[in-house]
Amino acid sequence: MMSSARSLYRQMLSEAKRIKHYNVREYALRRVKIGFEENRGLTGSEASAAYEEGVAQLGVLRRQAAIYNMYPTEASVMEHDRTAIPHN
Repeated sequence: MMSSARSLYRQMLSEAKRIKHYNVREYALRRVKIGFEENRGLTGSEASAAYEEGVAQLGVLRRQAAIYNMYPTEASVMEHDRTAIPHN
C-alpha cells in the first residue's frame, strides 16, 4: 500500500504541474501536498478509503488540467523571470 500511495502522490504532483495557469497549478500542488500530509498516519481500512479517494481526485485533477489547458492565458507576474527585473 505504501508504494501505491507514493505512486499516486507522484502522479498527482505530475498532473498538477501540467496545469498552465499559475494560480490553479499552485493551488493543486498545495492541495495534493496537504492532503497526503493529513493522511500520512492512516492505517488499515482508513488508509484504503483515503487511497480510493485519492484515485478519484486524480481523475478530477486530470479533467481539470485538460480543461484549463484548453484556454491559454498570459503568464502570471509570478512566473516572469525575476533575473530580468533591474534591482535598485
